[in-house]
Amino acid sequence: MSTTRNRRLLVPMLLVAMVWPLAACGDEAPAPGENVTVEDVAEAEIPEGEEDQEREPGLGGRVVTVQGVVLEILDPGAFLIGDPGVLEPSVLVMSPSTDFVDLGLDVTDALVEDETLVGVTGTVRRLSLGEFQEDYAIPYDAEVFGEFAGESIIVAERIEVSQPVE
Repeated sequence: MSTTRNRRLLVPMLLVAMVWPLAACGDEAPAPGENVTVEDVAEAEIPEGEEDQEREPGLGGRVVTVQGVVLEILDPGAFLIGDPGVLEPSVLVMSPSTDFVDLGLDVTDALVEDETLVGVTGTVRRLSLGEFQEDYAIPYDAEVFGEFAGESIIVAERIEVSQPVE
């Protein structure tokens, strides 16, 4: 086999070897310690019970920190966040108590009106209202939260208000 022919075969094989691992990365959850985005959490598919298992592949049960703009307030203990300037995807952030006062955040319409950027640190879990109410002894209105059942949410442990987006 000639050297020229070897190079012709080697170059495409190297390109495939370099691109193939990158293509596979899109479906995996970010590794612990990596930056996690609102989109990562919104698109995470958490099978029922994953948050109770000790495993690394998914976001279920992991403590993450995301930054986003407060898009909508659903309840004194729940709001939606999204990436600045983008309405979708969004993630439901829920308080482990009836509101966010213990975490230093007074949830008012001004957060939405001012397009307030917040950093939320909390545990990613799949929303099951019955389980959530049982775990945290907080009654949530099924009419308001029913549309989020089965979706990935963040149960906030810490919230930092960064700034209103200008």
